Amino acid sequence: MASLRAPCAASTLPTRRGRSCAFKPVCRVVLERNESSSGAAAFGRAVLAGVASCLVLASSANASSPGVIAGPARVVDGDTLVINGERIRLYGVDAPESAQQCKDAKGAPYACGLVSKDALDKKIGKAPVTCQVKDKDQYGRNVSVCLLGSEDLNGWLVSNGYAVSYRQYSKDYIPAEDAAQAARKGIWAGEFQVPSEWRKQNKRGESGPNTGGDPTPNCATGPAIKGNINAKGEKIFHVPGGKYYDSVRIDLKDGEKFFCTESEATSAGWRKSSQ
Repeated sequence: MASLRAPCAASTLPTRRGRSCAFKPVCRVVLERNESSSGAAAFGRAVLAGVASCLVLASSANASSPGVIAGPARVVDGDTLVINGERIRLYGVDAPESAQQCKDAKGAPYACGLVSKDALDKKIGKAPVTCQVKDKDQYGRNVSVCLLGSEDLNGWLVSNGYAVSYRQYSKDYIPAEDAAQAARKGIWAGEFQVPSEWRKQNKRGESGPNTGGDPTPNCATGPAIKGNINAKGEKIFHVPGGKYYDSVRIDLKDGEKFFCTESEATSAGWRKSSQ
C-alpha cells in the first residue's frame, strides 16, 4: 500500500503588498510504495489525498491568519495611526480627543488630547511600526496592537497616562491603567473625563463632531430600545418611556447598540435600567 506521511508543513512568508505577512503552507507528500500494493490505483489515491489535505490547510490558514501592517507611521491622534495609507485604531485603549481639555495637578486646564498625540508622535519618530490587525471597525479602520520594535505602543500609552484602557472592548490594559493611576502619570496627575464620555457630552464622534449620537431606528413596536454603556463599562438598556430614555445618546462606534425587544437586549449582555 502507498502511505501518506507528514503531508504538510507551514511557514510564514512576507508578501510584497503592504509588507504584510501571509501564512503560506509548504506541502510535501511522502509516499512509501509497498511491493505488494495494487500499484498505480493506490498510488494515485494517496497523491490525491495528500493534495486535498494541503488545500484544506492552506484555506484554513489563510482564513484564520490575521493581517500585519508595517511601515512608517503618521500619528493622527493619541490612538490613531496611518501606515501605508491604512488607517489604524489602536486596540483596547482610548486617548483624549484632540479638542479635549483636562486639568493638571494644579487645576490648570491643558489640551490633554494634543499632549497624547504629541507624546505618541515623539515616541515613534521616524521608526517603522508593526501593527497586528485584530479586527476592522465600522469605519473600516484596522483595530490593531502596534509595536515599536518589541514594545507594545498601546500599553505604553496607557502605562504613561496618555490613554485609558478601553474596557468595553478589552481588559488587556487594565493593569497598566491601574499602575499609571497609582503613580499619577499623565492625565492621572490631575482631573479628566473619560474620552468616550467626553465625546458623548460634547456631541463628537471619534472622527469629529456629530449630532449627539446615532439616530434611533424604529422597530415594529415603535422606537428601538437603547443599549447604553456607562463610564464604568456597565451595559444598561433603556426602554421608551423610561426616565432616561430621551436623554441617553447611543454611539454605535463605542459598542453601544439598539434593540427591538428586551429579550434581545438581555441575551446580548445588557441589563434593564431600574428607572
